[in-house]
Amino acid sequence: MKKNFKRIIAAACAAVLAAGCMAGCGGGSGSSGDSNTIKVMFMGSEPVGWSDVMAKYDEIGPGVKLDVEWVTQGNMKDTLNLRLTAGEDYDLVFDAPFLKLKEFAADGIYTALEDYIASGDYPNLQAAYTDDVWKANYYYGHLYAIPNMRTYGNGIDCVYYRQDLADKYGIGQIDSYEKYQQFLDAILANEPNMIPLGVSASRGFYSLFGQDAVDFAKNHIVRISAGGFCHVLLNDEETEVKDIVYEGGTPEDYANFPEKYRDGQLFGQARFNKLVEWRKYLETDSLNQKDAGAIFKGGKAASMIDNLDSYEQTESDLADSLPDAKLGTFIINDAVRNMEPEARITSLQGNNFLCIPSTSKKIDATLKFLDWVFASKENHDLFELGIEGKDWTAVGDDKYSLPEDSQYTFPGYVLTWNPNFVRFSDELPEDIYEYKSYDLDTNGYYPSPLAGFIFDTSNIQTEMTKVNAIMSENSTALEHGALNDPVEVLRKANAEAEQNGREVIKEELKKQINEFLANKNAQ
Repeated sequence: MKKNFKRIIAAACAAVLAAGCMAGCGGGSGSSGDSNTIKVMFMGSEPVGWSDVMAKYDEIGPGVKLDVEWVTQGNMKDTLNLRLTAGEDYDLVFDAPFLKLKEFAADGIYTALEDYIASGDYPNLQAAYTDDVWKANYYYGHLYAIPNMRTYGNGIDCVYYRQDLADKYGIGQIDSYEKYQQFLDAILANEPNMIPLGVSASRGFYSLFGQDAVDFAKNHIVRISAGGFCHVLLNDEETEVKDIVYEGGTPEDYANFPEKYRDGQLFGQARFNKLVEWRKYLETDSLNQKDAGAIFKGGKAASMIDNLDSYEQTESDLADSLPDAKLGTFIINDAVRNMEPEARITSLQGNNFLCIPSTSKKIDATLKFLDWVFASKENHDLFELGIEGKDWTAVGDDKYSLPEDSQYTFPGYVLTWNPNFVRFSDELPEDIYEYKSYDLDTNGYYPSPLAGFIFDTSNIQTEMTKVNAIMSENSTALEHGALNDPVEVLRKANAEAEQNGREVIKEELKKQINEFLANKNAQ
């Protein structure tokens, strides 16, 4: 297998790292007590060759030493909570909404950074994102976290499938749902020992038959999770909320919405019924399947749902386990497949962040370090790719190649992900390279009317807990098409949620959105 696909820059922080014990510290001389040393906590395992990268950084860096502690994904949430609530001495930490970010931002555990960014003292860091992106990543009125994001979305959704089997059964390259269903039917009929579509328990059918968020936005509608998924209708001027209806609503519930949405089919009801129809392509016990990737790469499943961020790893793993197999890629969304402008919605919000604890005495040194990282490709690539000439070699402006013995692998989402500094493996197939380049193009996105809005549930925790428990009872089964009358099941859950505080959630959501829009329109 080609060496480049052996080393993968992590694509999704919730999926790529195995839980384990806390890794040790590394890098930089001195201790965090030194005036020029900052103490850092990253999620992940210390990369092979990290000490060499740190030595090079100490040689060419801005004079800020790094004392880095690596904490594995499984321990990160507890470690952050334990160390920072105890006021321990850290100057820079990785955090995310799925860890402690929302709670810690609300509790003042992180430093508000908007004035530092706007000061002009850190021009390279400031230029890492547009003003719109910086503003969209405020939490509770302040910039408590610096986003790590390469694109303005969550990757290009796709299906990985066995192209060799598609060719065997005369289907060829899959470029539509119709062809994909032909492929699944062929596997079902001719490969009795193979699952047509492998899915994981937590995701089910995931992004298949997804709702058209761009069409929603153009009609002043935004889909939000708030005690279950709901659709928020804004007035034509997008200055206030006109209505909020939870998925599973009746035509009467949707009376205020544009006519084409009133039967609820475009708001998920048609999708849930389609998933019941496609249930036959899943394994019988899909609700307990822990790893769809493993069964696909191991030859037990003919396809799986993912996104293009994991292409390199998927190609490598499949080739290692099944040398005669050929990987095919079906880009799910028609507009994205055709690389059209404004094909996907964007909130401009990151999923991964860097935060400076409010106890830090070295904010300037920390920001000076980050400013240096984004001052040039050379600085950035030292961390993301390692030492040039040893760990990697530049190929043009946006590609790289790897020597056979390269082992350095940095989890870019903890520091280096940024749309201004992206390199791709030179061994990517041309079509995949074009899609990944398209993924970076701001013209491919349509801004959400509520870009930058974050729902603060801190004062309705009792209602959220009750309602989320009700809605979660059937949510996984719905995503697996495992319920025969999914819309009716959803409506019954909605009725129970209404009796347990959802109206309070709905009113709080409406209030906060109206306040957000008032502030936005006043600027």
